[in-house]
Amino acid sequence: MRKRLLWLSVAAVLAVVAVLKLATTFPTHASLPKPDGKPVAVATVTRGNLTRRLTLSAELRPFEEADLHAKIAGFLKTITVDIGDQVRAGQVIATLDIDELKDDLARSNAAYRDAKLDYDRVSAVIRKRPGLLAQEEVDKAQAAYEMAKANQQKARTLLEYATITAPFDGVVTKRFADPGALIQAGVNSSTQAMPVVHLADNTKLRLVFPVPESAVPYVRVGTPVEVTVQSTGQTMKSAVARIAGNVDSATRTMETEVDLDNRDRRITPGMYASVAIDLERKDAVPSLPVQAIAGGDKPNVWRVNDKNEIEEIPVALGLQTADKVEILNGAGEGDRVVFGSRGALAVGMKVEAKPIAEKRD
Repeated sequence: MRKRLLWLSVAAVLAVVAVLKLATTFPTHASLPKPDGKPVAVATVTRGNLTRRLTLSAELRPFEEADLHAKIAGFLKTITVDIGDQVRAGQVIATLDIDELKDDLARSNAAYRDAKLDYDRVSAVIRKRPGLLAQEEVDKAQAAYEMAKANQQKARTLLEYATITAPFDGVVTKRFADPGALIQAGVNSSTQAMPVVHLADNTKLRLVFPVPESAVPYVRVGTPVEVTVQSTGQTMKSAVARIAGNVDSATRTMETEVDLDNRDRRITPGMYASVAIDLERKDAVPSLPVQAIAGGDKPNVWRVNDKNEIEEIPVALGLQTADKVEILNGAGEGDRVVFGSRGALAVGMKVEAKPIAEKRD
């Protein structure tokens, strides 16, 4: 028993010695040598695709819209639609009660019949007995006939104006009058004529936005765009449909339009949207984050060389996006450059490079 205890004591002593030996062989974290130089964030010159994108606020409008006015004055007799009603082109919207026009048409019809009978009689005499009637009498009968015919057509047209119809397919977005209201003629510029309804075609929308002067050279009919409607969460692809072709002298912008299919009527005119236009694109070009460039008119980067020392390198810049800049020359692919503020650093300083996490295209 004593012999066994002796062996256990010897084994315990040997175990303690082994642990102490390992502790002296492998230093603790606190005893590790510190890195040589000040830690600094660096970005690496890498190749990738760059796209300069312009995002603008835009307004959604109906593709077609109009206030429907009466062409003649009169009392509103009937109105067949209300707000939200869908109508078809040619559908009757409202009618005016104009008895005077009916009387005018009856009188013009009678005058036309009399003038035609007189002209037919004169024409028959001329055919049977040329020269019997003076030419002046013939001309007078013909002029009276043509005048009566024109008056008849005018009376018919005015009576047709008493019926207001839809000029295109659409939805009634406003109703301005009720039966019995006196409607003024919309063609009379001396009166503030009230429309009967407002009609809009919402199945196709115009996205209208101003392009700043600096971007005008890059925008053409057919330029691809990406449209986002914030209120519905929709994002869709489209293309520029129309451009104004001139820069407004007051705003220094060019009005631009994109057409959007809205047959499902998910989008309501008047909503605001954003439109993104890709103005320029370059593929597989060396670039750096914009935070790595300094120097203003004389751009430069602070490169960390193989000795982990900072050196200033002038660079030539190309295409710039919201977060990256193309490097034309100066810095090469794989170079490590200081990212962000240089306030606590100096050229020639020894640093410890800490690569940043960069977004990949």
